[in-house]
Amino acid sequence: MEQSIKQLFLKYIRNLTSQEENEQVLSMIQDGSHEEAWKLALLEFQCEFEGTKEETKLADEQALFEKIKNRTTLKPIKKPLHWIGYAASVVLISAIGFLVFKPVTRPVTAAKNKTAKPTENAKGHQWIKLPDGTSVQLNNNSRLVYDQDFKGKKKREVTLFGEAFFDVTHDAAHPFVIHTGSITTTVLGTAFNISAYNDQKAVTVTVARGRVVVRRADKTLAILTPNQQLSWKIGQADQSKQTVNAEKVTAWKEQDLIMDDITLLQASELIAKRYGIEVLFKSDQVKTCRFTAAFLKRNNISEVTEVLSAITGASFERKGNLLLIDGAGCEN
Repeated sequence: MEQSIKQLFLKYIRNLTSQEENEQVLSMIQDGSHEEAWKLALLEFQCEFEGTKEETKLADEQALFEKIKNRTTLKPIKKPLHWIGYAASVVLISAIGFLVFKPVTRPVTAAKNKTAKPTENAKGHQWIKLPDGTSVQLNNNSRLVYDQDFKGKKKREVTLFGEAFFDVTHDAAHPFVIHTGSITTTVLGTAFNISAYNDQKAVTVTVARGRVVVRRADKTLAILTPNQQLSWKIGQADQSKQTVNAEKVTAWKEQDLIMDDITLLQASELIAKRYGIEVLFKSDQVKTCRFTAAFLKRNNISEVTEVLSAITGASFERKGNLLLIDGAGCEN
């Protein structure tokens, strides 16, 4: 049963459903049912989408954009659960954003239930949500190798090539371990940056929040706390530990808008800061709409608000340096 529902979801995401099937899918979304089938369908679609070398096989990208956007906002969703908002954002940004906004951005990458598969070497920035909820922002020319999921394992282990900022979900029983060559960085739940590009022949760990243990083989190189940094160069016996401004070290990630399970009010603050505008709400109800989405580097404000409108049902009106947001709100 779930398999057939997943196939229906896949058909919907691929824009191949009839009007009757559209209504059936939207009804299941409104009911908040079949969450796992939706996630599996979304994952299969993403794997197909990311696996092709062609940017699109669809003849009319703008028509697809309008059709999916209209289907997503066909009628108010009474139960906009976190997975619905997340799924909608991935469909809109992967299936629409990459097609319509190309070559400005890469799509959001979801890592739920993926097999041990590395991300592609991203020329630009990339955002990954790991199965445990950990958020990873990859810098230019970086990739991450991660497992299908962490269930049944004592550690949550990934391998990094390049540079990334990790915001790790706290789980005291399952340490999060990042492998970068012969260096391992272990945390329980914290935020930190690792730079380990092959051509630099060095590993640099910078902590923004929490506590991090950096080891090489069986030797502990350092225990780092906020605004502390460890640098170790391949071939050297010693390493250097120093106090730094973590915000400056991680300034590269501020080019991205990561909206990870946040409210529209919180998102408006990010938009205001990013684009240097003032944001006002005409409705208090819409402020609490919660969702997940990510916009990488060069997305302009029109692209951002168009996707957010499709996800939340809110309306966005630009008047000079002022952005007005209105809407009926969501039941979280």
